[in-house]
Amino acid sequence: MPSFFHKHKDTSPPQPAEGETTAPMDSPSLRVGSPDDVSRDATEDIGITLVTPTITFPEPENEDLDTAKKLDAAYQAMGDAQSGFQKYQGSKSAKVVNMSGDMLATIKTDVNTAQSYSSPLKSAYESEALKVVRDGVNALVDSLPGLIKALDEVAKLHPFVGIAVSAFRVVVELDLKRRDNDKKIAALFLEMKDMMEALLQLRSIKDEERMGPGGMTIEGRMQVLVKQTADDIRACGNACDTYSKKRLIVKVIKGSVWESTLKGYIDLFAKRRKDFTFALSIHTGMGVDDANRKLSTLDSKMDALLEFFAKAVSPEQRELAVLVQKKGGAMTVMSNNDALKELLDFKPSTAISASKRSGEREPLEHNSHVGESNLDALKTELFESPELAIRRNFEVFERKFKMQQRELAEEIKRTVHHEGDRVIEAVTSGPHDKIIDPEIHEIWKEMRWPGHVKARHFVLALRDYYRQQFELKKRKRGEQYISHISDDDEWALEWININRLQAIAEAFDDDASGFITITEVNQFTSSRPKDWSLLRWLAYWAVGAVPCSSMTGWQMTATYYRDKIVQITAKMFSMESVIHAANAQAVEVYLETVWKRVCTLTSSVVGINQSDALKERFQDYVDAEEQRLREGLETVRYDIDAMDTLTLITGPGRIEKSLFPLLYLLLKRDFEIFRLCRKTVIHKDELWDSADTIVWVFDAVAQRHDELETLFKQQKLDAAQQFKVHASELFDYWHDDTTLWSLTRLRELEFIEVEYVDEQEDQTIDAMKLLNYPSAADNLYTVVKHIVTEDDAKADEAVRMILGRWNGFLGAENWPLTAMQTFCFHASVVHSMYEASDVAPHGTSFTIVGGYTTKEDGTVEYNFSRTYSARLKKTYFTATLSEDGGTLSGNWGYVESEKPYVFLFKRIAPEILIARPPPSEFEENKIRALWKYALTAAHNEVRRKMLSWSWIKERRDIRKEYIELLEREADLQSTAEDIVRFNILDRTSTCEDVRFFNVIRDYRKRPVPSHLASCDACGDRIYGSRLICLKCGSEYTLDFCDKPACRHSVKFFRSRDDITEPHSATHDFVKVRRAFHQWREIGKILRNSAAGLERARKLLTRAANRAEANAAADDEEQKAEEPKVTGPQREEAIESDSESEEAEPTCISCSSKVSYPCWYCIDCPEDSNVFVCAECDETKGGVTVADHQHTHSLVRCTEEENEDEESDEEEEEEEDNTEERLSAVEDKLAALAAQMERIEKLLEQLAVSRSS
Repeated sequence: MPSFFHKHKDTSPPQPAEGETTAPMDSPSLRVGSPDDVSRDATEDIGITLVTPTITFPEPENEDLDTAKKLDAAYQAMGDAQSGFQKYQGSKSAKVVNMSGDMLATIKTDVNTAQSYSSPLKSAYESEALKVVRDGVNALVDSLPGLIKALDEVAKLHPFVGIAVSAFRVVVELDLKRRDNDKKIAALFLEMKDMMEALLQLRSIKDEERMGPGGMTIEGRMQVLVKQTADDIRACGNACDTYSKKRLIVKVIKGSVWESTLKGYIDLFAKRRKDFTFALSIHTGMGVDDANRKLSTLDSKMDALLEFFAKAVSPEQRELAVLVQKKGGAMTVMSNNDALKELLDFKPSTAISASKRSGEREPLEHNSHVGESNLDALKTELFESPELAIRRNFEVFERKFKMQQRELAEEIKRTVHHEGDRVIEAVTSGPHDKIIDPEIHEIWKEMRWPGHVKARHFVLALRDYYRQQFELKKRKRGEQYISHISDDDEWALEWININRLQAIAEAFDDDASGFITITEVNQFTSSRPKDWSLLRWLAYWAVGAVPCSSMTGWQMTATYYRDKIVQITAKMFSMESVIHAANAQAVEVYLETVWKRVCTLTSSVVGINQSDALKERFQDYVDAEEQRLREGLETVRYDIDAMDTLTLITGPGRIEKSLFPLLYLLLKRDFEIFRLCRKTVIHKDELWDSADTIVWVFDAVAQRHDELETLFKQQKLDAAQQFKVHASELFDYWHDDTTLWSLTRLRELEFIEVEYVDEQEDQTIDAMKLLNYPSAADNLYTVVKHIVTEDDAKADEAVRMILGRWNGFLGAENWPLTAMQTFCFHASVVHSMYEASDVAPHGTSFTIVGGYTTKEDGTVEYNFSRTYSARLKKTYFTATLSEDGGTLSGNWGYVESEKPYVFLFKRIAPEILIARPPPSEFEENKIRALWKYALTAAHNEVRRKMLSWSWIKERRDIRKEYIELLEREADLQSTAEDIVRFNILDRTSTCEDVRFFNVIRDYRKRPVPSHLASCDACGDRIYGSRLICLKCGSEYTLDFCDKPACRHSVKFFRSRDDITEPHSATHDFVKVRRAFHQWREIGKILRNSAAGLERARKLLTRAANRAEANAAADDEEQKAEEPKVTGPQREEAIESDSESEEAEPTCISCSSKVSYPCWYCIDCPEDSNVFVCAECDETKGGVTVADHQHTHSLVRCTEEENEDEESDEEEEEEEDNTEERLSAVEDKLAALAAQMERIEKLLEQLAVSRSS
């Protein structure tokens, strides 16, 4: 996730002095061959030593395949024939040839691309050893079920291995759900599988109580090892889960470090396999030579596996790696935002070509949010070490692990068949004998169907079967006859008819292929609720009021949840006005991310309503499904982090079945968080993760849509028409949303609005228990406290000397480079090492790990490194301790071998350290610097303890200036003078002070409206006021920021097809000073703007007319004599007075009369008629008076252009043009007549000459 605070200075390394080479930015992902890149604590936890391998990307070889040769020959032939068809240039034949050439060029490009990707791996796959590994990886999925079944049998004989077998089974099931064809993960699981196969030797040991050599049973010898193996499998599953979530670009740039981490598990599993083999050989009495030969064979296979692991790079990764190298390498790319943005949009040509050939869409990559946040999230991933990422993912993985365990337990329970289900015999006599349900088994057998049947034929046969059974029941009524249709289920027969054929067929046909297989039949019948008959289960999927609509039973349930979703989202929008200002941006980003796609689904599906009596028949199933989904979401704490997690929650089958109940539960929880946001400032990532969870649901919908679209195309069906009948039109707008979200439609569309009344909501819900993060007000900064631990007391003497709290600065060309650093050293579990962890002033947590070395002269040198949790580069330090133990100083840098910069840490209090002059003053005159240090520290201490006004004022001024500098830095407007001031303020502020400044700046930034739109004039993101042109744009709005140059610009937007004429500064505008949801609220804003502008112009026109009339009356009074008052004149005066009672339009801020141009509020009530003069709006940036708020939207009032005069002028111009064109035509006709006369004369002469 993006960091809570922006960072300055730490985000980029200091510039080296002239003549030096820039030290490359150190990142764990880029160091090769150094074990230091893997954190020591992580390696010691799993008991292994990891060695970082070197992964190389060979250059593609230029080998000509047969296809390429044939294409070259074709090109040569076409070149030779070029001169032969010059005369056909522009003809239809030439166009056909040109199209053929284009197709051949495309094919040749694909072949060359395939060559470049296949050549480097060719040598890797040619060796026999690697061939064995490759075959094992390819056959892994097929071999795992058999191995698990065999291990289950072993666990029954020897229960002590059950813990490892259970962990292995759960991790395998999770990997099968994730299955992304990553060869590295597959190679790792191959080694895990080989390790578990060693346990199969236990089958030969029948008596687990038999004593072996040394007087130990097999359980006593292997129990601890098995438990360690279970923990290793669990940790490996977490690492694989973390790695699988990484983007392609992260896997490429940080490939070496991730490989070292994953390869460490391969080494670990190989070691565990040897331990198993050795322990079993001792217990079974296997000869030493046999055991050694077996271990030698394992070692040779291990070498081949490691070689395969290093070279198993996908074509997509290889292609992206080449692109990274072209842009200067990983280090350059990681520090270049433009390069990262380009790589984010990278789409491998291999994937694109494959998708084009198969007719499928390009695979979608999960993208959580809109805007720049995607780049921030990428940076976080790039600067996060694998160890930290794995550690962070552990809690999420544990939830999935428990869910998978629960699912396996439920699967065992489901082995108890439904009442009446058949027990399948080991030897079957036909395809029908594989069907579990006895009724469908009877139908399948009678129809003599093979393993599949057309869906229509199946449903018709099912209908006829139940009709026959019902007729037979009526004939046999009163006799001793056991019918397949119970009295309680007779009502369901009316729904099994031809009108519900589509619905019943789709209930069985999960893959929408048009065919129903035996597997699909068994899945459907086994998924029915307990104590439900098949007939009732069929009726659930068939019930509906719309003939021939699909999945109508589901449709009834979907309608119920759809209406609840619409109500919840409407309440969310109505709550925006009462949300705490510090939460406003988080709420707006959440709604912008979620609502449009939710509304696309709810607007697309066709709803139905049924009687309450019919709903009651299915309510128990609906409630049970909702409870099942709720329990799954509670297990993962409503945090879906990957597609396999979503599958664990929804269960097998298509997403349509549980889509709306799932969305309802997620939105219901988020609605309760919205209620909490009214009064409590929540963590910035709370709603971010909530939105990301729902985005994963959208990804599942998108995948399902793409699968259906591909299937429809393969069947040569019109996809758009098919989506209008499939799943009650659920995917209709998802397939094509242009008709729903065009600006023209939004101007007319009115969404449901529901007033939020807190008293009507559930008051018993404790929303704080729903949060996954602590409140944002908690732990703004942590005061470091030194508490002696057990490890501190056991540490080496050299380590104990540096334990405790340290405060200091890092320097480079400037002193200090950053704000004060504060941390507390503690001893590690290894007594020769020490560590510290804390939060930096800018809000990012960091970890310090180090050790020491003793030189020949007896001096102790301390070496440690600091790793941030995200974004920032790793730094290395080498230090020595002063004789008095109060100063730790030395050099630091971004590369372990190069530390060109200095640092200084002291044990003294930070309030005293800020009085210390910079090192340059000590070098110039140490005595004077020390006197200055002492005097300043004493003076500051006295002022601080007395709380003097000068000290308070100084701290206030520092706070204000620092926050201003932070804001300018965030807007990329920092100057050289600002950097100098940063250095001074950092030197005179403690770590707690700067942390506080960052928090205040962040809280101030939160309420500032941040529109999810860019200015169409300057291209910058719009903050504050957003101006929308009321005239331009039919598909999208034309937006401007409030800069004078932008709002007064006149521009023709050639890139916009919906804008046919240049935009003018005289166009009507509406100014919006609050963040709003573009798709939901823009129509209402535009409608209110048009109505408000019309009212304002009427008011201003009447006021202008009255002013003119009054001015004319005043002139007449001055010229004429005073008239004698008569009766009729008195009546006219009374009428004039009554008209003048209408209030004159005045500015609500300065009370002056307004005239064109001015602003009119469209949010205040119509009878308020609130105007704001242009001067007040410009200078005050929005005003708040009475009920009018500064955040209200204003429409600009300008004189309406006289369209009649313009139309008259246009008509006159058109008439003039018509006359000119007519005269020109007349001239041409006259010339043509003269020419015809000459031709006639020539023809006459020719005829006369020929006749003579």
